[in-house]
Amino acid sequence: MSDVRRDGKPARPPRPVRKLSKRLEVARQLHDLEQDAALDIVDIERLRVSVTRSLWVFLAVGSVFTTTGVQDFLAGHLTPADPVWWGCWGVEPCLVGILITILRWEAAMIARGIDIDSRAVDWLKRFLLGSTLVMNVVPALFPREGGISAGMLAAHIMVPVLVFFLAEVMPIVQARCTQARRAVTLTAPEASVATPEASAPVPAPAVSVSAPPVAPVETPAARFSVTPVPVASVQTPIAAVELDGLGIPVAMQAQIRQLVADSGTAVTAADIQRATRLPLSIAARVVDRLTPVAVNGYAH
Repeated sequence: MSDVRRDGKPARPPRPVRKLSKRLEVARQLHDLEQDAALDIVDIERLRVSVTRSLWVFLAVGSVFTTTGVQDFLAGHLTPADPVWWGCWGVEPCLVGILITILRWEAAMIARGIDIDSRAVDWLKRFLLGSTLVMNVVPALFPREGGISAGMLAAHIMVPVLVFFLAEVMPIVQARCTQARRAVTLTAPEASVATPEASAPVPAPAVSVSAPPVAPVETPAARFSVTPVPVASVQTPIAAVELDGLGIPVAMQAQIRQLVADSGTAVTAADIQRATRLPLSIAARVVDRLTPVAVNGYAH
């Protein structure tokens, strides 16, 4: 089939070709985005938001149950006509709010590598847990009506403990997600190519010299001087590169070899990390394999 119509205009590709071309273009764009280390930050943040929302829901449900136990313990034989009966509903939310506030502060300190070495903080958390636990267990052990229910007793013991540990886990989730997000290394954007106008040297101003220039004298030592070759500019040929022992998959090793073969200059650790998303430490070890060992400033 000819690519040019009779009127001289290029022929339109068939519909399957156009659809497949669009899908290939989308696949290439997705591949480029997946190679970006910033995608890890997005995934970590999504996980943090999802886990935190779920924990908040279960913490709220558990707090509602413990609130009923605390209100039953404090209200006693009071009736809703007494204002104290209504005030007893706010005691447990106050205790849980203080506990969550302390644990959020602990999470912020843990994320910054600061240890909390204070007995006052530990005793405050234990007091809050103990108060909720006692006020939930006593009404179950000494019910005002009927006998002791084993199921209610177990629930009034398990739920306060569960709420406490759930409140402990939430700050740890926040802190660890923050640490994981900060551990992601983002490569700096490549410098833009300099324009010919910017790269052209600026001519020096003319200076009048009265004395004629003196020709430099070439000495025998200068004639046979040897300039040392920088180590960073010499790399092992790609056929001799040995990447075994670094824990890199075979397919990724082939990708690294192709990168070195296609690059006209010395490959850096940032280039390898950008192409393969390997950790910076392993990328640096790969560069060490590519660069031969230098002795006395000369490359071998």
